[in-house]
Amino acid sequence: MQRTLRLLPIIALVAACSAPALHPRAGVTIHRVEDNVSFLESDGHRIKVDVYQPEIGGRRPAVILLHGSGGIHGLVESTINRYARTMAEQGMVAFVVHYFDVTGNFTANDSVEVANYFHWVREVREAVTWIRARSDVQVNSVGLLGHSLGAWLAVGVGAADARVNRIVLLGSGLEPFLVDSIKRMPPSLILHGAKDSTVPLSDAQHLADFLRTRGFAYQMKVYPGEEHNFTDSVASDALTRAARFLAPPRRNARAQD
Repeated sequence: MQRTLRLLPIIALVAACSAPALHPRAGVTIHRVEDNVSFLESDGHRIKVDVYQPEIGGRRPAVILLHGSGGIHGLVESTINRYARTMAEQGMVAFVVHYFDVTGNFTANDSVEVANYFHWVREVREAVTWIRARSDVQVNSVGLLGHSLGAWLAVGVGAADARVNRIVLLGSGLEPFLVDSIKRMPPSLILHGAKDSTVPLSDAQHLADFLRTRGFAYQMKVYPGEEHNFTDSVASDALTRAARFLAPPRRNARAQD
């Protein structure tokens, strides 16, 4: 599998500084969000976690967001952090885990991914333990949302950890080295751009075929004309679907059509 890392020109990075908020689609209640930085220990490393908390009381469903191969860097707010804020606006406690911290990577290519994949899986599982111990999180409602490399990683974490109850995958596929070892998978929502040239739609379809033939629950939505990084309007729709899938209304476990 090949996911080409594209480095954006400086002008695009500067423009991103003023990117508008990604609000959920119409009809969704938007909560005020408080954000802060915390840390957890994994394999003797201090791992940064960006925390986004809706300003409402009680225990809330949680979502761990996993970034792509470009990593998270301080110049601008990353795509995955924008997504986390939007998920928190919809009432979830959102956590962006800087999983590259455990291996010291700045970015990742295919060889780096193969070498470190299971280190990252272990780190995210430790993040699940850490998050479930928080007083603002519903212990039995911890999901994952991964983008690009983070989506491929979420498949491995979901397969390995029964405490993860649902996963949402943007720009995803199935690692060949996982195929024979997967014995369980939580319900999965696959969201993909039809024109994705970084992770071809065929990769997501291969994953969907695998889930279907193994009897694992999944849903899939393909956005016509969309590339690997969704436009803001499509991202807003995708994140609304994601929140409803990860924390569905009572008696309704399906994403919206």
